[in-house]
Amino acid sequence: MIIVVMSFPGVSASANVPLNNGKFKKLSDLNRRARFPFGVNAYGFGPIGGAAATVDYFITPKFAMEAGVGYRDWDFNHAFALGARYHFFGKTTLHLTPYIGIYTSFHYNGNDLQNHSLYIPVGLHKIKKNGITWSIECAWQGNTFFGNDFTGGFRIGYRFKTKRLIKKRS
Repeated sequence: MIIVVMSFPGVSASANVPLNNGKFKKLSDLNRRARFPFGVNAYGFGPIGGAAATVDYFITPKFAMEAGVGYRDWDFNHAFALGARYHFFGKTTLHLTPYIGIYTSFHYNGNDLQNHSLYIPVGLHKIKKNGITWSIECAWQGNTFFGNDFTGGFRIGYRFKTKRLIKKRS
């Protein structure tokens, strides 16, 4: 019965779930985006274009911010990315959530930082109970180097248990 209640997307993370021992547990304690808000990832393709290392943080279980550095092409030209993701069922206990995001990428051209990409992904994000995370996405990208086209990306990483930086209102 608990599995059925926890897997239903409409169940709020603020609800209580009965455990087998007769006690109750908040669903937010079972929400992996709330328990593991900080993550580090290896990102293939994506907003930068080549390979990147990123860090992300779930400000709320539905909203994550991400920053990364990597190579925009296979000539090893450096690039940077900033973005955000919105997870549609983020407040539920689902471990696989669909998301939509928006990212911008930029590079140092010798004099200053220059924006070269707008990236809008739609994807699936999974957090395992041991903290391992992965995601896969399709995206539209407007890129000054490679043109406007549909592309995609994937990431694999690890999420850390941390205390929430932003406290819930009582």
